[in-house]
Amino acid sequence: MLERFLSELMSNLSEAISSLPSLATEYIGNKRGLLDFVARTIVDESGSGTQEILDLFSGTGVVSAAFKTLGYAVTANDHLSTCFNLTSAVLLNHAEPRFEGISASLPGKVSAMGPYNAVLDYLNNLPETPGGFAHRNFSPASAVEIETERRYFTETNAQKIDVVRDQIESWRPVLTDAEHALLISDLVRAVSAVSNVAGTFGCYLKQWKIRALSPMVLRPSGFVDGRRSGHAVLSMEAHEAVPKAKARIIYADPPYTKRQYAAYYHVLETIVRNDKPVLIGSTGLRNWETHASDFCYKRRAIGALDSLLSVMECEHFFLSYNEDGQMEHDQILDVLGGYGRVGFREMSLRRYKSSALPHKGPNVAERIYHLAVS
Repeated sequence: MLERFLSELMSNLSEAISSLPSLATEYIGNKRGLLDFVARTIVDESGSGTQEILDLFSGTGVVSAAFKTLGYAVTANDHLSTCFNLTSAVLLNHAEPRFEGISASLPGKVSAMGPYNAVLDYLNNLPETPGGFAHRNFSPASAVEIETERRYFTETNAQKIDVVRDQIESWRPVLTDAEHALLISDLVRAVSAVSNVAGTFGCYLKQWKIRALSPMVLRPSGFVDGRRSGHAVLSMEAHEAVPKAKARIIYADPPYTKRQYAAYYHVLETIVRNDKPVLIGSTGLRNWETHASDFCYKRRAIGALDSLLSVMECEHFFLSYNEDGQMEHDQILDVLGGYGRVGFREMSLRRYKSSALPHKGPNVAERIYHLAVS
C-alpha cells in the first residue's frame, strides 16, 4: 500500500519538476537527477506527522520544489543570494504572476501577451548601454582598466545584463517578493545560457563558445504548483537557520568537495546582489571568504555537521552525501549516532569525472543518512 502511494507521488512529482527550467551551466551537487531517491527516502522514513521540512542547503531549489508539490510546508535556506532567489521563485510562484505594479505602464503589450510575457518582452528590448558594471568587468571591455579581457560574456550581452538588472532594481518598490525573485531567476538563467565558461564561473574560457555568441534572451519560467501557503525562504548560515526554522524534518545537502560555491559562482552572485563590489585578479573574483563553507574543508567538515546537529529541533534529520566527500562514511555514522537512531540508503551513480587514480572506479555511492532524533 505504501509502495503504491509512493509511486503515485513520485509520478506526479516527476511531471511537475520537468516543467522547471534548469541552468545552462552546471550547478555542483544539483539533485534534479536524484529527486525520486531523495523524496522517496524522506517520505518513507519520516512517516506520518506534520508535513513541514527545512531544505537547509537549497541550491537551485529543486528539492524545495519537490516537497512543495508533495504538499509540504517548505522552509528553504541558502546563504548565497543566487540560490535564495532561485528557490524563492520556485516556492513563492504557483502560476504566472500579474505584475500589477508594472502592467499599467505596458497596457498594449499586457492585453496582447499577458503580464508576464509583456514584462519579459520589455526587458528583452531594452537598448544596450556601455559602461555598466558587468560590461566593464565581465566582458572584453575590462581590458581598458586591467589590461585583461575577461571573456565571461560578449560586450553586447554584458551591456544587456546591466540594463536588465538595473531595470529590475528600479521596479523593486512595485514588485512583490515573488515577482522580484522570478525576474532575477529568469535573468540568472539567461545569463547562464550565454556564459563563456566550462561548467562553473570559476574562470572564463579564452576562446568563445558558440552559445556565448548568441544574444541574451530572458525566457518565461515554468511553474510548480502544490501547497500554496506556509513556505518561507531564508538566506543565512546553516547553523543559524536550523534553530530559526524548527521544522519536523530537516534535509541537509551540504557541499561535498573543496570547491567553494561562493567562489565558483561569483559572477552570478555579483549580478544578483547588484552591489558592485571591488573585484580582484584576472578572473574578477569578489570577496567570497565571508561565505566560505566549513563543509568544504576536510578538517572542519565533520565538526560543522556536529555543530548543526547540536542546535537542531526536529524529529527527522536527513543528510545527502557522496562517498567522495570530505567526511568519511564511518565518521558520519558516528556523529549522527550521538543524537539518535541512524540508518542510510545508497544508490550507485556514474562519477561525473572519473579520476585517473587506480582506486577510483567509474561509479560512486550516493547516500542519504536518516537520523531519527531521540
